[in-house]
Amino acid sequence: MQETFEVLVERRMQGAARIVTLELAPVAGAALPPWTAGAHIDVQSHDGAGRPVQRQYSLCGDEGDAHWCIAVLDAPGARGGARWLHAAATQGRRLRVSAPRNNFRLHDGSAPALLVAGGIGITPILAMARALHRRGVHFHLHYYARSAASAVFLQALAEAPFAAQATVSLDEAPAAERQPISRIFDGAVRGTQLYVCGPFGFMDAVTREATQRGLAPTDIHRELFASVEPETVSENRSFELEIRSSGQVVTVGPDMTAVDALARAGIEVVVSCEQGLCGSCLTRVVDGLPEHRDQFLLPEEQARNDCFTPCCSRARTGRLVLDL
Repeated sequence: MQETFEVLVERRMQGAARIVTLELAPVAGAALPPWTAGAHIDVQSHDGAGRPVQRQYSLCGDEGDAHWCIAVLDAPGARGGARWLHAAATQGRRLRVSAPRNNFRLHDGSAPALLVAGGIGITPILAMARALHRRGVHFHLHYYARSAASAVFLQALAEAPFAAQATVSLDEAPAAERQPISRIFDGAVRGTQLYVCGPFGFMDAVTREATQRGLAPTDIHRELFASVEPETVSENRSFELEIRSSGQVVTVGPDMTAVDALARAGIEVVVSCEQGLCGSCLTRVVDGLPEHRDQFLLPEEQARNDCFTPCCSRARTGRLVLDL
């Protein structure tokens, strides 16, 4: 389990419609742990029923800042964690958080980068832009949002020293002023690194276009914020998990996750987001076909069927043999 500690909400601002930004400070003078662009922290909050939950938020400030900054979107249909933070995370409130973890790291070296954000996906992308600018690496940032009112950090982008390297495209703008996704890759050279974050459909469109324009899968890096759409998954059915090392067989009922079933059998799997976004629980599959419901693996990685995320994914076959 990830170790946690307390931070203080030192400042709270309305960043955009349904988005608050929280500046988090250390408690009692203790310094916050260092982090790198693309990192996120786990924040403990509560769901709609008042039960404790843990949600992930990208750090969107500058790597050298003494304080942390996160942006919290209270989206329609959200499961409660963000709603609680909107209501309860007032100035002076203490929150329990984890140290930063980074599954969305920037590349080393001087290869150019394309940074692409959809909606609240701007949070890690903005930190990446600041880091690349400091390193002197060439990049261009593309930010897609529905409207100026819903787009967080527009002012920060306009005032940034790399403002000339940022393109904002708003759905509310006239068609001639909106940038099609295909334009992102105009002039992209071999070895360009793509970093994209946002809702699933947006991510999928950008990734498809990147592949069609010749970017190698290893040069495409993603971070997601949206849950799998309910209509994209089949009805839950029972299936079995066989533990390769012991031969133990665990049944996963239709009303539980594979992580829950394994935990009841005394087998612990490290989890964090519990939505298939972060990859913390990624587990190798030796035999059987998973039903992928995550948004962490690339389509070609899912097609290999050699691993799955037990926090949300299930099985197409009656049994999965896990390398545990």
